[in-house]
Amino acid sequence: MGSLQTYGGDALRLLRGLPGEVRVGEPLSRYTTFRIGGPARCIYFPTHPDAMAEAIGRARTEGVPWFVLGGGSNVLFPDSGFPGIVICTRRLRGIEERGDGRIFALAGTPLPELASRGLGFLRGIPGTVGGGVVMNAGTHDGAMADRLVSVRVLGWDGVPRDIPASECGLSYRDSLLKRLGATVIGAEFLPKKSPKDSPFAGDPYRRRTQPLGLPSAGCAFKNPPDAPPAGWLIDRAGLKGMRVGDAWVSTRHANFICNLGRATASQVLSLMERVRERVRRAFGVYLEPEIVIVWA
Repeated sequence: MGSLQTYGGDALRLLRGLPGEVRVGEPLSRYTTFRIGGPARCIYFPTHPDAMAEAIGRARTEGVPWFVLGGGSNVLFPDSGFPGIVICTRRLRGIEERGDGRIFALAGTPLPELASRGLGFLRGIPGTVGGGVVMNAGTHDGAMADRLVSVRVLGWDGVPRDIPASECGLSYRDSLLKRLGATVIGAEFLPKKSPKDSPFAGDPYRRRTQPLGLPSAGCAFKNPPDAPPAGWLIDRAGLKGMRVGDAWVSTRHANFICNLGRATASQVLSLMERVRERVRRAFGVYLEPEIVIVWA
């Protein structure tokens, strides 16, 4: 696979012997719903939680930058890529039935797979359990915090620990886990069955209101706590259809920034800043990004 130098050493040497697959110099645009992002020094796909933990431990020891990526939604990588190891959890998936009706899902399990298990509000969200817990993902029907029992995280000493949901600081599209940069291995949920959990149930609200046919990272901004929703503010500021290069404010849902084909991260960031400034001038509200912006 060739030589790959990173901060603190050779990333290929660092990952040697771990189960899974390593890909060198892959464009991150292939692994995100935004279809944006330059090459990573390498992407590692562990096939066991212990391998992910070992990779992170080695990266910390060697001083190599690392980033854990799930389904690739809700994230924007820079055009220059990532100068270290991207650890992708897509092969760390599975759901285990537990007592008292509880279930445990590994970090790479797609959120829609939980929808038919009693978390119907997750239907249609293109993420994974790890990112969904960290961001307290949800819809107008509910959020992860409503059904979360505990989260298994990787401690700074490399030892997995189960943290009660009450200690995770879950709030609207945020958590203490996110602020601390915690690595989620899996999570336990207490499902609640409803008609929306049927495998035949659709998601008409999302299809009706969101631009599902174009690449995006989901909602660009969080809804402010003491003001109308971000989409309403952007719409009323007259910003639907605003464009920087191929980064475009959707005319269907103003809180979606879409990639019309060749959008770059710099174009997206420029457009987000213009939107924020126009909304601030019009309404005195400063919009906070919901997209996780990864800086090189």
